Order: sequence, then structure tokens, then C-alpha cells
Amino acid sequence: MNYNKAEQETIGLCICLEAVGDITNHALLKLHDASKFPGEVTVHFHTPIHQELFLIRFLDLVKEGGNKQLTGVTGSCLNVLKEACNTMSFNVDRSITELKEAVEALETWLSHKNEVTLWLPTIETNAKISVSRLEFLNISGNHLKHNLSRLTGVSREIAKILKEHGYKVSEEQIPLALDDFKEHLSENYFAYYGTWLSELLNNIRWGIQSYLLPTYGVAYKKDPNEELLYSYEYPASIQHDVPRQWFWRLMNNVRTGPYLKKFKGHRYLKQESSLETPRA
Repeated sequence: MNYNKAEQETIGLCICLEAVGDITNHALLKLHDASKFPGEVTVHFHTPIHQELFLIRFLDLVKEGGNKQLTGVTGSCLNVLKEACNTMSFNVDRSITELKEAVEALETWLSHKNEVTLWLPTIETNAKISVSRLEFLNISGNHLKHNLSRLTGVSREIAKILKEHGYKVSEEQIPLALDDFKEHLSENYFAYYGTWLSELLNNIRWGIQSYLLPTYGVAYKKDPNEELLYSYEYPASIQHDVPRQWFWRLMNNVRTGPYLKKFKGHRYLKQESSLETPRA
């Protein structure tokens, strides 16, 4: 079935909204208000396992490709959100603005590069490398997700990065050093940036909410005779049965609202991690 742009956007937005909700929720993390800086918070994960799941789901959101047949987009949920910011099928009085800003902020964060020093004792290498945060996330998230037998691609990528920075390490040695990378990345680098990342992702969820609230306000119809009954009136552009089911589900997500309040991450957790070379 070929769906129109509005229908594809509906499906993509629902998938993305729920994917973000799987990352930014009270089951994975908790917010602690910073007493000295009103409005700012520090994010704490319930356990290291919760923090690892956060990274795995975050990698899935920003890197793993989805089904083009459903969303019309070849790429990750982040690509789907970027496309929604172009099609803007539900934009009312610039309601898309907050979502656009949130998507751009996350992309900027992921593409940022800074020199990081990684001591890798297993291969006796003190590596100074500069790659994007997305590349570090790819290494860390895939290592947490897969067993060693399924990490040949990651090992190959690490060997390539090290070679590009002047370190000669055979690809066969890399799996032995993956625990060194885990200690530096998931247990240090991304643990430090967990608060900032949570803010960026939560802003996307609130951006979707702001974008769709005007549409929800028009579509939502309460039953005048039954207090708990309601329905949604479909926009003219949502014509086919399956996209209508996705629209209903999407509006129910808007009705529920984001799991976390709006917040700003603690300012001292938006500087360089202990692994990074300070900028001049």
C-alpha cells in the first residue's frame, strides 16, 4: 500500500514518540533537582543496567534504520523526525518550531568532535582520538547489545579509527580490548553525559507534543453521554485504515503526555568529560 505524506508522517511520528518514551521515563531514570540552580536537574539511572539499556535504546533511535514502507524514510528515527520537520503535515501556527529546534540540537550534539584520551591496557596503547560522539555511541551501544562473536563490525571500525590516528593494532586484538572501551565510554564518558542526553531526548518528546497539540485539540471528541468514552475525528489527509489506526494511537500518546517534566540538565554536566582534552 502506498500512503501519502501525511499518513507516512503519522506512522513515523508515532514510532518515534514511543521510542523516545522508552528512553526518557521513570522506569530507567530519576531526576534530582539542583538546589543551587533552580530549574536544573541531575539525572541518575536506577542501576548500571538501566544506564546500559538507555544507551542501547538511544543508539537504536539515532542510528538503526527502519522500514521505509511504513514511514517513507530510509534511516533511523532521527531521520524520520527530520523528515517530519520538512513535511510538517500537522503544523499549526508554527507548532513545529520546538520539535525542529530539539532535533537540530540533538544532531549538533551527536556530530561534535573533541580529542579523547583512552588508555587501553589490554593492547598497551594510550590512544588520543577525535571522532564524533555518534561514533563513540556506535561502539558503546553495540558492545552493550551484542556478545563478542557479533562484534566483528565494531572491532573493524575501532581498528580503522586507531589506524587513522596513527596506532597500529590488528583487528584480531580489538575484541580483547572492548572491555577497556566499555570502562571509558559507557562507564565514564556516557555516564557523565547522561544528564545532557536525557534533556536533549526529553526536549524531542516535548517538541512532538507541542507540534501535535493543535491537531489533538481538533481531533479529540468526547462522548456527551459517557464520561469515559471519546473518539478522534480523522484529518482529511488520513485516508487509509492502517494510518488511521496509527493516528488514533498517536493521539492517545499525545493525550497521555510526556513521562518526564521539562527540565534543563545541570550546567556542570555540560562541560568536557574527564577523558576529553579541554578546548583552548
